[in-house]
Amino acid sequence: MNCPQPRISKNCILKKRADSVVVGAIEGGGTKFVCAVAVFDPDDSSREPEIIEQLRIPTGEPQETLAAVADFFLSAAGVQRKGRGESKGGGSRAVEAIGLGMFGPVECDTRSLRWGYLLNTPKSGWAHIDVAQRLQRELGVPVRLETDVAAAALGEWKWGAGRGTKVCVYVTVGTGVGAGILVDGRPLRGFFHPEVGHMRVPRAGADIAGASPASGDADFKGVCIHHTDCLEGLASGPAIAARWCTAPEDLPADHPAWRLEAEYLALAFTNIALTVAPDRIIVGGGVGLREGLLDMVAQRMHGLLGGYIQALNSVEAIRSYLVRAELGGAAGILGAAELGREAIQNT
Repeated sequence: MNCPQPRISKNCILKKRADSVVVGAIEGGGTKFVCAVAVFDPDDSSREPEIIEQLRIPTGEPQETLAAVADFFLSAAGVQRKGRGESKGGGSRAVEAIGLGMFGPVECDTRSLRWGYLLNTPKSGWAHIDVAQRLQRELGVPVRLETDVAAAALGEWKWGAGRGTKVCVYVTVGTGVGAGILVDGRPLRGFFHPEVGHMRVPRAGADIAGASPASGDADFKGVCIHHTDCLEGLASGPAIAARWCTAPEDLPADHPAWRLEAEYLALAFTNIALTVAPDRIIVGGGVGLREGLLDMVAQRMHGLLGGYIQALNSVEAIRSYLVRAELGGAAGILGAAELGREAIQNT
């Protein structure tokens, strides 16, 4: 049984003006759920919210994990459960809405009867689980849902490396590969949400015009359980570890793994630049933030683009276009808090 870790609290008592905007924020990940109570300045929503209370809950069995998530917010409001579906109130202030960034794939379309459900996720036991609707029922407040990477993109757009952009793409490269695409601060979504991590890319060593590619990678099967050799299957942290039998963080800077990784990311970022045409590509994640990696990616992108995009016709221009995420691990929870604030506005 996974038990919640002790709370991390910046304040035990909410010492804010009565009209402060208090929201709940959830970053739902495959290994942990981060839950927080965030307070926005009512006079300046552009200011980063203050996280006054936070809890990390290991992602275990769905019912147990989601119950712990609900209990955190009920407790923050001075509410204790009396029994299943019942509660009694206390004197503390409750959150007014919840912003939820959830690992996926997840149904984000509010018109769907399955809004808020996880879909065909590879996370064992979590496929087809009702997450957002359940939390909305149990907590009695509106829930605004986006993918975890879209929430992180929103955090970076508002308070990090995406400030000042109209269109930006945030790509995280770590345990998985995912991307949030924002247009005027709104996640881009159509029939389903983007799945950039499952983009199909040529194998390294394929005959592609431009600069000399990394050596061939034909013998590596890939690690994606759905597609084997999609972008995530070839370039995620687990893919690097499986290919080289060493964790990425233990590979030296001159290891051939990094040239190969730069090849795959250059292919992906070139495709993103040519299809989405963002003002900026923001890169995060444990692998994506590897020192020197984006320099290698920019070199290879220059060859792949072949001078076709005038704004990206030099290595220096491409390197300025590819920026490191600024908020680190806080991007997801801050973006979720902003989703919660938007949920209040839309009610």
